[in-house]
Amino acid sequence: MSSSDPVGRVGVLLGGLSSERSVSFKSGHAVAEALRSRGFDVVEIDVGRDIDQRLRAEGIDVAFPVLHGKWGEDGCIQGLLESMGIPYAGPSVFAAALTMDKETTLRLLEGAGLPVPQGVVVRRGEALPEPGDLPALPLIVKPVREGSSYGVTRVLRLEQLAPAIVAGLELDDRVLVEECLDGPELTVGVLGGVALPVVEIAPKEGWFDFDAKYTKGMTEYFAPARIDEALATEVQRIGLEAARLTSCLDSCRVDIMAGGDRGPRILEVNTIPGMTGTSLLPMAAAAAGVPFEELCERLLRLAGLRNGDAQS
Repeated sequence: MSSSDPVGRVGVLLGGLSSERSVSFKSGHAVAEALRSRGFDVVEIDVGRDIDQRLRAEGIDVAFPVLHGKWGEDGCIQGLLESMGIPYAGPSVFAAALTMDKETTLRLLEGAGLPVPQGVVVRRGEALPEPGDLPALPLIVKPVREGSSYGVTRVLRLEQLAPAIVAGLELDDRVLVEECLDGPELTVGVLGGVALPVVEIAPKEGWFDFDAKYTKGMTEYFAPARIDEALATEVQRIGLEAARLTSCLDSCRVDIMAGGDRGPRILEVNTIPGMTGTSLLPMAAAAAGVPFEELCERLLRLAGLRNGDAQS
């Protein structure tokens, strides 16, 4: 598939119904413009409850979902596209559903011998955990199925824990209560089964929360990361293995904390990460010599149907 191939009409799916709607628009617009610059016939579709009708009305031949969060990154849109017989870029139904659930993903990775943070899960309606059952302060509380740091709280004192859990449970029926790990915060992009250069995330103040992610100038990024070669190699190794175990070798981004003397720990696997020219996966690709427009085309080249023996 290339700009000279008869791929037909490409539908870039953006917006959506999740709390990450505004972030999705930025990524989706950037992907659409990149694909247009490579000669593809592209239409942008804001995904609502009538998405099946929109896909038919627009005559979409290939879909490129750039939907962050629930109903877009959790297997729902992928399942619809499979049922409609429309090839699509990005994760399969299985990979999307699995990695959207941080609890299940971390338990899978831990069971395979990969390093993950210590933590406990609190479910809606359950009693709060006893202090003795928790990792040592400080703690990070996050909803199990949200992204972009929505509902994430850093807990420095024990009296902050209950409000943080309540806030997280407003967004999901489970929250993770995890240890805070030593930085730097790192991320490994995977593209076509290859680990890209490690990117270092360095907030100028505090930690990498929503404001630090999306407010220009609040965070510096280094690609490649300012870490020694041995750590970079290990981070790439565990990131690539996490991608393999979660069936995300085509493309994903694996977030990792360096962990100090304890070594790196995997935080999560992102199957539809930010996709603007300054987002982390494109940044890693650029460090490997792959410009943003080429990255988008490569991802489109990987589009297909993945349910059983169905072929694109």
